[in-house]
Amino acid sequence: MGMKPEDLMGKNCYEVVHRTSYPINTCPHAMLLHDDQEHYSEIHEENLGGFFLITTTPLYDDDGNVMGSVHVARDITERKIIEEQLEQALEEKDLLMKEIHHRVKNNLMIMASLLNMQARYIEDEVARDIFKDSQSRAKTMALIHEKLYQSAELKKIDVQDYMESLARDIYHAYIKDPQKIQLNVKVEQHMLDINTAIPLGLILNEILTNSFKYAFPGDSNGIVNVKFSEKDNKEFLLEVSDDGIGLPLDLHEKKGGSLGMILIHSLTEQIKGEIEINSDHGTKICVKFQDLKYPPK
Repeated sequence: MGMKPEDLMGKNCYEVVHRTSYPINTCPHAMLLHDDQEHYSEIHEENLGGFFLITTTPLYDDDGNVMGSVHVARDITERKIIEEQLEQALEEKDLLMKEIHHRVKNNLMIMASLLNMQARYIEDEVARDIFKDSQSRAKTMALIHEKLYQSAELKKIDVQDYMESLARDIYHAYIKDPQKIQLNVKVEQHMLDINTAIPLGLILNEILTNSFKYAFPGDSNGIVNVKFSEKDNKEFLLEVSDDGIGLPLDLHEKKGGSLGMILIHSLTEQIKGEIEINSDHGTKICVKFQDLKYPPK
């Protein structure tokens, strides 16, 4: 403290520690004088040379009156410096991760744009549709990186915001007349791990793309419903249904002729989920899964 022991005698602690002529409100000793109870506080005091954890404990006389107090100061300056360094390192890591998500999103959008430009030179309609579907898949993955870039969470994503945006984008990409095809989206708000959310988004992309392209031939009218909810035992359920013409039976299985259906089955297996397909009245596809715990990398 820069003072000799004899210079401390007879002085109040705030005069020595805080170099003030009166107690400060945050001082644990001032609190003790107010209620006669033990107090502790973390303080930064330049006069002492850093950060300290201060504990003040009252001393009682035989009648139970406070006659003094014991102060213990633990120097935590080194710990605080390490904590600040760790916080700075974490902040830099978060900024780096956000920048990575931003760049991945930009690269995927460039890929989608290149596919779109290439498709303009393709006269074959089937081949052009393949390019359009690939473009949609790239945009689906780009969207999740955009949401992660905007989110405070870097490993989990708000599926409500993600699915609503994704469904809307796919709808506008494939439906030219909104008066004929109606889209209803009802998604509960949940945070899912990115390793689950990316395959889930691709599953939704494939199901909606199939519905918008094939469920309503010609000038048919119809409705497409998207629902996402949490059931018992932390099991999640994605339901996508339409009142269109339904899927042929040979496309229900994983080994059917549709690439989209093969992807739906493969991605469902990737998140260790179960899939049910019903084509009695239109098409209804249900995917049940749990948000898996992924080991840190």
